[in-house]
Amino acid sequence: MKVLLVGDGAREHAMAEALANSPQGYRVYALSSYVNPGIREAVNRTGGKYVQGNINSREDVAKAIREFNPDFGVVGPEDPLFHGIADEFRRNGIPVVGPNRAGAEIERSKVWMRQLMWKYKIDGRLRFRSFTSLEEASRFIVEYGGSVAVKPAEQVGGKGVKVVADIQAYLSNEKRRALSKSVDEIGSLVKNEVKIIIEEKVDGPEYTLHVLTDGHTFLPLPLAQDYKHAYQDGIGPETGGMGSVSGPGRLLPFITEEEYEKTLKIVQDTARAIREETGEPYRGFISGQMMLTELWGPTVIEFYSRMGDPETSAIIPRISSDFGYLLQLTAEEKLSQAKLEVREDPTVVRAIAPLGYPLRREMATGKEIFLDVNSMREKGCLVYFGSVSYEGGKLITRGSRALELVAFGDFEEASRKLDTCTKMISANTELVYRTDIGRTLGEQAEKAEIVRYSYQNRIRRNSLGVSADWAPNGGLW
Repeated sequence: MKVLLVGDGAREHAMAEALANSPQGYRVYALSSYVNPGIREAVNRTGGKYVQGNINSREDVAKAIREFNPDFGVVGPEDPLFHGIADEFRRNGIPVVGPNRAGAEIERSKVWMRQLMWKYKIDGRLRFRSFTSLEEASRFIVEYGGSVAVKPAEQVGGKGVKVVADIQAYLSNEKRRALSKSVDEIGSLVKNEVKIIIEEKVDGPEYTLHVLTDGHTFLPLPLAQDYKHAYQDGIGPETGGMGSVSGPGRLLPFITEEEYEKTLKIVQDTARAIREETGEPYRGFISGQMMLTELWGPTVIEFYSRMGDPETSAIIPRISSDFGYLLQLTAEEKLSQAKLEVREDPTVVRAIAPLGYPLRREMATGKEIFLDVNSMREKGCLVYFGSVSYEGGKLITRGSRALELVAFGDFEEASRKLDTCTKMISANTELVYRTDIGRTLGEQAEKAEIVRYSYQNRIRRNSLGVSADWAPNGGLW
């Protein structure tokens, strides 16, 4: 059976390897914008074919479909989904993992997502306002007295989020003026008319639940947590993710079984609302980027229309059942036949990037990187290739996160393995990574307990999700 994978990062490498290792005997074909060495290995091992092209182009995808005649497809990244690549598979009669363009709006537009949650009264929703005028957004920030999160109104690769918390009242005006100056910068990231979304700020530990659905059945995967900030101890600019953790079991150390089930219901309710709103079934991954807050308990920060990266690298190795077959069942709308088995032991993922990432990607581009994957496996680390191109037998960086290293074990043990394997990587530039990933979960568990006490009190008082009118005029928006 032939499968066509669209995408070129570490997430797609993990998927390609899962497909190549499947007992189903898949032949893996791939369309990427560059030759990812990990995907290339999976393609060659299974007797498939690798082609380069524009992964956002329906024409290039249609050409690959005609050439390879796959039995099903898998679309990895979000941008191809926003451009209707899953629609192109279905237009050609090919089952595919990935929502149609209309369904992918749940990730592309934060405003559409928030409006949907309010319209269908889905738990975990936040108050918000959206702005087409950057001047009006700046004025709102200065005039409004509460804590806010300011975000670009559409998906821009995890960039541009700013937060102000008025814990110290005497700093309020200075902080607000500083934040209002960031509005032009944030708005410049957005191409559409609606530029800025401002949400009420909430606080608590974050986590992600990825759910596979074929439009009928929902299959929740183990939780993961992403580490967004570029530098040690969670400081610096936000990135696509500098690492992640998953486990033990299907939970995380700071999330309970009840909170997992509540999160799953939120994701299911959202997928059903998308179907109601668009008239089309949602098929593929729908992933809730959540925060445990005193307002709701499980609270939605945003949704993904695909698997997160680097969360994928933490999750797929922990699935002991045939993940490739789960993808096939999803594409063919037979997910009710699926059986999910998850390893108990956790994983820790560490992303490795060239110096310059994320703010000066031109500096991080075109560097040669050196590693021995087999030796690293002997030390207990898996390696997924991200923004690295295979060029004439060399591994050349492309400006983003180059590698994702994965280790099993309790969180401290896995981190020590990653310390060892990181030393086995070299490049003709300095490498950037975080060593604290997986080593601060005790602090997050303490924070979760404080939040849990507060939101459970709200449940007892029947005030879950209730707060004072948020906007200056007394309205929600």
